[in-house]
Amino acid sequence: MGQAVEITCPDCKKIFVVNPHMLGSGMNFHCPFCDKYFPEKDSPKIRK
Repeated sequence: MGQAVEITCPDCKKIFVVNPHMLGSGMNFHCPFCDKYFPEKDSPKIRK
């Protein structure tokens, strides 16, 4: 099983999973619940 990182959306506060290679890449995260794109620094919680 591969690794995953939990990201908390700054708007809806729901948690979703991303590939750990996205961390530090400068890519924006996409929340599948509220359809918002946001930078890594805006997430209130990132759990590895």
